[in-house]
Amino acid sequence: MHRYLPLALLVGMLIAFRVLGSAFPETLPNFQPLAALFFCGALLAPGWRGFVIPLGVWVVTFPLGVGHTANPLDFLTTGLAIVSTFFMGKALAKSNIPTLLLGSAAAALTFHLITCGGAWLSDPRYAKTLTGLTQSLWTGAPGDALPSWVFLRNLTAANVIYTGIFALAQVRFPKPAIHLAPALAKSR
Repeated sequence: MHRYLPLALLVGMLIAFRVLGSAFPETLPNFQPLAALFFCGALLAPGWRGFVIPLGVWVVTFPLGVGHTANPLDFLTTGLAIVSTFFMGKALAKSNIPTLLLGSAAAALTFHLITCGGAWLSDPRYAKTLTGLTQSLWTGAPGDALPSWVFLRNLTAANVIYTGIFALAQVRFPKPAIHLAPALAKSR
């Protein structure tokens, strides 16, 4: 049972964040721990499973195409941001909780930089200058209801909270050690 607790926690927390963000879209836009999902996925399981499990959770809880553009560059930059945050988690997998929390905040910033950089490249509302890039990263496009920094703030808060809960659960309910040698010896 303890073996599946981290996975259940990932799914349950993601659903809770989605419900909370949907309930308060004006005050909590982008209060979604997408970067933390993949950051923590790297802590959850070794190898490819640490990426595929969060990917499956994300796809199930966030249907593609709902509220998003079909622009291929947006999909590419989101994919790059997801992969980047996953490898940041891998690099910090054996770290203490304060380092994980800082890493999660850095993952949110990385996610924001990559996705807003992609928006700057693909959205004609942004001038293809340093000023246009700054606008994409901080103030948002002309006519947008909220500045980009609000999305970064909420993404960072959601990521740090999500990672903190996940890391504390890992400490409270550590994964049981799996010993394959006795099982292999019995099968011979």
